[in-house]
Amino acid sequence: MLKLFFPNIPLLWIDKETETGRYIQDMQLPVPRVYDRVKWREREGIVYEKIEGPSLLNQLATKPWTVVKSARLLAGLHVTVHKITAPPDMETQRDWAGGGIQESTKLPPKTREGVVQLLNTLPAGNQLCHGDFHPGNIILTKRGPIIIDWMTASKGTDVGDLARTSMILEVAKPPQGTPLRWLLEWIRRLLQSTYVKTYFQLHPVDMSLYFAWRAIMAGSFMEVCLPEEESTLLRIIEQGLRSWQGG
Repeated sequence: MLKLFFPNIPLLWIDKETETGRYIQDMQLPVPRVYDRVKWREREGIVYEKIEGPSLLNQLATKPWTVVKSARLLAGLHVTVHKITAPPDMETQRDWAGGGIQESTKLPPKTREGVVQLLNTLPAGNQLCHGDFHPGNIILTKRGPIIIDWMTASKGTDVGDLARTSMILEVAKPPQGTPLRWLLEWIRRLLQSTYVKTYFQLHPVDMSLYFAWRAIMAGSFMEVCLPEEESTLLRIIEQGLRSWQGG
């Protein structure tokens, strides 16, 4: 499969994706194989293994009764990722998340200042982090589940990456007026709670760090979120700041 990039995508980003793909492949993670870096019709590209199968998200949509099994699979795969040490020259989780916070125009100034101060107090870490780990980025293939979309990979802490996924699953609510919205919302809540519970069972983390990182990740997500998601993100941020401050 040839992935072509638009001309406005910086070469540095494409180089990063290529290098990350080769590294995680060498680490024996369940990921698409990287075959080559090419240029086709004046566009930069990467030749990947063709991955065929539904995403975990699509399976949930067609087989909602698999939600608990899917959440446990998601948690197990994420723990596997976090057992890998990131390459030393990879962008740090702190820099990646901090950039989104500093650039956000939706965060109230005092809240943004509090989130930045919180970020600067947290451990940096050297574990491999995906940055966008959710059911849409897990493809169910004949050779097993495959983790895709590593463009936001970074070097950081497992608990920070866990918090990012937890935040994504909490924010991704079905819009008002969606048919059977109550059922979709129930599935979403069960998916998130089972994923987090299973992750903690497989790989315990410091709960205070978990809530702190949820605030960080919610802050970094504010600028790109939908209007209806802002109140949930602000609530997550306030909860994390209060928890870290002991209030």
